[in-house]
Amino acid sequence: MHARGFVGVIHVLVAALSVIGPLGAGVRSAAGQPGDRPDLLRQAVRDVEREGVVREATRAVDRYLETWNTRDPLAWAGSLHFPHVRPGLGPVRLTHTPEEYVRGVDFERTIASGWHRSQWDSYDVFQVGPTKAHVAGHYSRYNIEGEQIRTTVITYVVTKQGDRWGIQSRFAAGPADITAGERAESVAAAAAAVAAYFEAFNGPTDTDRWAATLNYPHVRVADGAVEMWETAEEYVNGTQGSRQRTWVHTRLDWAEPVQVGAGGVNVAVRFSRLNRLGETLSSYEAVYLVTNRDGHIGIQARSSFAP
Repeated sequence: MHARGFVGVIHVLVAALSVIGPLGAGVRSAAGQPGDRPDLLRQAVRDVEREGVVREATRAVDRYLETWNTRDPLAWAGSLHFPHVRPGLGPVRLTHTPEEYVRGVDFERTIASGWHRSQWDSYDVFQVGPTKAHVAGHYSRYNIEGEQIRTTVITYVVTKQGDRWGIQSRFAAGPADITAGERAESVAAAAAAVAAYFEAFNGPTDTDRWAATLNYPHVRVADGAVEMWETAEEYVNGTQGSRQRTWVHTRLDWAEPVQVGAGGVNVAVRFSRLNRLGETLSSYEAVYLVTNRDGHIGIQARSSFAP
């Protein structure tokens, strides 16, 4: 083990022991019974590991905006992971290398809009896994006089490749300045779209109906891969439509909108896979981008912690 790794483990154990108390102290539950020290230790280690992922995800989104403000396309591309994709209402382009990505960047057009710099209004790491995090970001663009010219909400899918964290995908919900009525309408439509997706997924084997709950091009970021399908037919005939299930039902545990913009709604969800007895086999979190594309309200993109 490298010295850095050894030190990291020591820090984790120290933090864990600070939670469960001295080794000689008896840990008791709220009912006064002896507690389960191994469970407490594992939870404390998980908490410390989560803090580490949150820290790295935060650094990654900060690096993303810092390099954007340099106006250097190659430096900006250095904050990303590839394949990279930005699903939203506009054209969706999947790029496989930094060089390919840079060819599609036009800072002159952005500068011509009056842009001088971008700045975070807020960001929140709301879902975390060992090698991936979802960050709800809200940023604004400013002109040279310091006046706000645009404010946008977007969820960043931050992943770890090797030893490096970077932005794998950006789920664009669009401009943040919408009315309360528009917000309520979008939230209701997004909730219905997510419910329809799970209903179709759990129904009789009908991949066409399932595919019809999505918008295209459709993007899925999961299990270390980025996939994109241009059409429903491609989706049905591809890897998603033919996936084998080891469960019989997927239960939507909850769905909560985390970002609402003029271009879509990013919805945080948690779902569980059940066996024939109704027992939970596994549970996972994900974020879905719901858009209204050409009059069809559906899920444009998904990033899941499920395999």
